[in-house]
Amino acid sequence: AEILREKKPTTVLITGLCGGLDPSLGPGDLILAREVFQEDGVGLKPPEMTVTSARRALRKGKTRFVCSGLVTVEAPAATPGTKLELWNIHGAAGVDMETASFARVAMEQGVDWIALRAVIDPAAMSLPRTIHDWNGQESDLAIALRLARQPHNWLASGRLLISLRSALKSLRLGTPIVARVARDTVPLGDDLLA
Repeated sequence: AEILREKKPTTVLITGLCGGLDPSLGPGDLILAREVFQEDGVGLKPPEMTVTSARRALRKGKTRFVCSGLVTVEAPAATPGTKLELWNIHGAAGVDMETASFARVAMEQGVDWIALRAVIDPAAMSLPRTIHDWNGQESDLAIALRLARQPHNWLASGRLLISLRSALKSLRLGTPIVARVARDTVPLGDDLLA
């Protein structure tokens, strides 16, 4: 919130990785959020004009993506069963642990936002047991060390690393496209478009 007050951007791009809930999505598929649900079902929507412009730009760039909902949860959606339950409840294509919080802060500061996430773990993939209880507070190095010390997680960790490469490649392609849209879209407010 402090950075938003200081920098006064017109739009914030929220980008990063997510788990897949839609079974048709694979590692590296992008999700452009048309709505972000909190775990309690409350939805937050980015400006429709920005989402529409981003969809158009991603299609023009021949980028593989879906425009769908995201759901933000407090703990990793680590198993296919958990992901299926979230998909059935929210109808969202992906799940993460941050987007709703960032979007809420942006909205509180009067700043437009848009979110683009890349799937790292598809709906059918379980996360390594070691990170089922991850809360976002540990460093990447601490997680890597914990995974390395537990050989029974090596296969699942290897699959996750392969997926990470695809997800990061997609983000490198899609993020600049959506960033240009966020920069170039004049915030009118959806109330003026009605």
